[in-house]
Amino acid sequence: MKNILIPILLLTLGLLASCGKELTTPVEPDKVVIVESYLYAGDSAITIKVTKLLPYSEDTTDATEYISGLNLQINGADLTETGTGVYTLLLGEKRIQSGESYMLKFLYFSDTVSSYTLIPDKPSNFNISSNTIYTDRITSTSSGMPSGPPSDLILSWDNTDESYYYVLIQYLEASRDYINYRSASLDLSDTTSISPTNASETRLGTRNLNFFGSYRIILFKVNDDFADLYQQTDVNSNNITTPVSTINNGFGVFTGMTSDTVYLEVIEN
Repeated sequence: MKNILIPILLLTLGLLASCGKELTTPVEPDKVVIVESYLYAGDSAITIKVTKLLPYSEDTTDATEYISGLNLQINGADLTETGTGVYTLLLGEKRIQSGESYMLKFLYFSDTVSSYTLIPDKPSNFNISSNTIYTDRITSTSSGMPSGPPSDLILSWDNTDESYYYVLIQYLEASRDYINYRSASLDLSDTTSISPTNASETRLGTRNLNFFGSYRIILFKVNDDFADLYQQTDVNSNNITTPVSTINNGFGVFTGMTSDTVYLEVIEN
């Protein structure tokens, strides 16, 4: 599950890593850290990446400099550096649980960097309006006009407290079976997403389903900080002035989430 979310937020974290000249309060980049960690209910380990805040320039736009040799703690337990700037806490059979809180602390130069997160409850009554849809295959030799795409699907769940939810759609087949042959020449992803919402349903446009076969649709219940960070991917390093952050004496994200899953089959007419 972990590797699903990280690519979606790389743009925002890249902005944080290179926006030193845009911050409203001057800082010394070498003394400021960026923390990245997503805590998933059910996982048996917590992983945290720690990098430097780099001053903005064309050379640092895509650069990442990991920070080694730190002493990170979560709820008083020491993490182990399992890679350069990557720190891990193994939980064994305990695993991350909904309703639990986690406090991160470590010292960097003279500042205590810290953050807190609470693991949300699992989404309730997650449903899809249909688990199967049928559509025409479009080939180079297709004759006549194909029928229109199926109606949009409705994804729904309980949300009495207006929490934020985030949807990922994953294509599960080992090889792509294109609905429209023209799509084979495009740089399409096997994973798409729907922006965080605090509603109790969202539409999945069937025009955005490019392949025949099986899909996994994951509904994440996320904290407000995740939704705020996701929205910041719409900005760029020329206009960002107050980066969203959940880290005291640093930047980045340390947040918890839970999920539920439904499945979808797209079948040829």
